[in-house]
Amino acid sequence: MLTNQKQFLYRLYFVATVMVVLGFGIGYKIFHIQFLEGEKFRNLAKEKTIKNFIISPKRGNIYSDDGSLLASSSTQYDIYFDAVTVSNKNFNQFINPLSNALSIKLKKPTEFFKNSLVTAKKLNKRYHLIARDISINLLNDIKQMPLFKMGGIRGGLIIEKKISREYPLNKIAERTIGYERKNNNNVFVGVGLEHAFGEILRGKDGSQLMRKISNGKWKRIESSSQIEPKAGLDIISTINVGFQDIAHHSLLEQLEKFEADHGSVVVMETKTGAIKAISNLGRTNKGKYYERLNYAVGESHEPGSTFKLMSMIAALEDNIIDSSSLVDTKDGTLSFYGSKVRDSKKGGYGKISINDVFKFSSNTGIVDIITKGYGNDPKKFSDRLYNMGLNSKLNLSIKGEGEPKIPHPNDKSWNGLSLPWMAYGYGVSLTPIQILTFYNAVANNGELLKPVFISNLSSELKTENHVKKTVLNPSICSNQTLSKVKLMLENVVNEEGGTAYNIKSDIFKIAGKTGTCQIDYDTENVQYVSTFVGYFPADKPKYSCIVVIHKPNKQKGYYGSTVAAPVFKKIADKIYSISPQIKSEISWTNINQNIKENNKVNIYSTNGDIKSLKGKNLNDILPALENLGFKVELKGNGLVVKNYNIINKINLKKIVIELS
Repeated sequence: MLTNQKQFLYRLYFVATVMVVLGFGIGYKIFHIQFLEGEKFRNLAKEKTIKNFIISPKRGNIYSDDGSLLASSSTQYDIYFDAVTVSNKNFNQFINPLSNALSIKLKKPTEFFKNSLVTAKKLNKRYHLIARDISINLLNDIKQMPLFKMGGIRGGLIIEKKISREYPLNKIAERTIGYERKNNNNVFVGVGLEHAFGEILRGKDGSQLMRKISNGKWKRIESSSQIEPKAGLDIISTINVGFQDIAHHSLLEQLEKFEADHGSVVVMETKTGAIKAISNLGRTNKGKYYERLNYAVGESHEPGSTFKLMSMIAALEDNIIDSSSLVDTKDGTLSFYGSKVRDSKKGGYGKISINDVFKFSSNTGIVDIITKGYGNDPKKFSDRLYNMGLNSKLNLSIKGEGEPKIPHPNDKSWNGLSLPWMAYGYGVSLTPIQILTFYNAVANNGELLKPVFISNLSSELKTENHVKKTVLNPSICSNQTLSKVKLMLENVVNEEGGTAYNIKSDIFKIAGKTGTCQIDYDTENVQYVSTFVGYFPADKPKYSCIVVIHKPNKQKGYYGSTVAAPVFKKIADKIYSISPQIKSEISWTNINQNIKENNKVNIYSTNGDIKSLKGKNLNDILPALENLGFKVELKGNGLVVKNYNIINKINLKKIVIELS
C-alpha cells in the first residue's frame, strides 16, 4: 500500500514539474513576442491586412494627324457594397431611397436592388457587387445617392477603378500602333508607337493605402499619404486615317487577288519625312490576312531592280556614264564565272541609251555599266553607296529596324560575283522603308530625311501639330544627277515601253521604279518579291510610296508592274481625289505650262467689255484677263468656267471665276 502511494506521489511531482516548466516556457514566449519581437509581428500583421497598392495612371492617347483616336485609355469603375461597416440604423433608414435611386440610374427594378442589399446585410457580405464597367459620370451620380454619399466606411461604398486600352481602327495599322506590357521580369516590352513612346505615354504611378477585408478583397482607406497617379502625355502621330484606310484595303485586295504570302505599303510626305500610312499584312493558314509583323520596318531583303536607281546615281556621280552614253545589252545575257545575268526580254534590247536601260529595267545594261566602270576599283562603287547613306540604319523611333547590307571589297565574303550582282539589287539588303527613304530623297531634291511617326507630344490637343523633319543627308548627289534620274523615273511610267507604263495617269504624273526580285533561287521552287516605289505628282512631289508584295502565286503573276504597281496607282489616285491641295497645285502647274507654251492668245474684249466666259477653258482665257489688268480669283478645282463675277472699283479690276 505504501509503495503505491509513493509511486502516485512520484507521478504527481513529475506532472507538476512538467506543468511548471511548460508554464515558464509559455510565459517566456509571451514575454519574448510581446516585448522583444512585438514590433516585428505587429508589422507583419499590418502587412497582411493593410498595405500600399500601386495605382496605375491613365495612359496617354495616340492621335492621328487630324485628331482622330488611334489608341485611347478608357476608365471604367466597378461598384461594391460593404455590408459590415454600415450600421443597422443607417441601413434601415436609407435602404428604400438608395434602392430607388439605383433603379433609376441602372435601369433595374427597385425591388431587385432592395432584395439584393438586404440579403448582403443579413449575410454580412463585404464585397457585394452593385454594378460593373460604369462611366465616371454615372459613378459621380452613385456617390451622391442616399447612404453611399456617407463614404466608404459609414456608407459601405467600395469603388474599383479599371483602365483598358482601346484601338478604334481595330486591325488597321495594328503593328504600327503596337502595344506595351510588362513581362515576368517586370520589364516593359512591346512594339510600335505604344512601346517606342511608352515612357511618355505611361505617366507616373500613384499609391493608395488599402485594408484587406475578406475573400482576398481590399478596400480603400482615406489617408494623407495617398499619392495620385499622374496621367501620361498624349502623342499626335503623323498617320492620316484616310490614307491608312486606303493603303490597307488597296494592299489587302491585291494580296488576296494574287494569293501572296505577305506585303507592306508605306506612304511618306516628301518634304517632311512624315509617315502618313503604313500597312503590313501577312497570310494565315486559312488564307486570311492580318497585321502579323511590321515588314516595312523590320524585313530586310534583296531589293532587286529598285536598286538600279542607286547604281545609276553612283555611275552618273562618278562620271562613269553621261546622258549620251550608249550601252550594248547584246543578246540579253552576260556571264560571270559561270553565272548568268539575263534580261526579261529574250534577245535583249541591243544598243540603247542609259535612259532606256532604266526605262526597260535592263539587267544586262546596268550590270554592264557598273562592271565596266568599277571593275578595276569596286571599292569606289561601295564607297559611293556608303556616301549616300545606304549602309546606315535610319534609327527609327519604332523598334526592330532591319539591318541594311551593302557589300564592300573589305568584307571577307566579297567575291567576283559581288559587284555585278549588286548592280541590279542582289547581294544587297534593305527594308521597304529604307528603300522608300532613298527614293523620297530624290523627290525631295536630294535631301535624305529620317522617317518620322510623331508630330507632337501634348497633354492637350491645343498644341500646334507640326512635323519637325530630321535631315540625315543634305544631298545624296548633285543637282545635275538628280535632274537626270528624275526624268528616268518619270519615263518608267509615262513613256511607252516603260516597265510601269500600265499605271500612267492622265490626270497627274507618277514617277517610280518597278522591281521583280527572285528569292529562294538556290532551290527548285523559286519565289518572287514584287515591288513598286516612287512619288507623285512627279512635277511637284507631295508623297512618296512603296508597295512590296512577297511570294505572289506565280501562276497569277509576279512582275512588279503586274502585282505591286497597280496598288501604288490605286493609292495615288485615291489620295489625289481626297486632297484638294494637290488638285489645285496640279491644275496651276498645267495652266502655267500651257501659258508658257502658248503666248499668242485672243483678247476676249469688245468695246472694252468682256465677252461671255461661260464654258471657256481657263488655260485659254487666263492670259487675256491678266493682259487686261484683271486680278483673277479662282474657286473650284476644274478648268472649265462655270460662272464668274466682274468687280470694277477704283484702282481695282477683279474677276471671280467659279470652275467645274
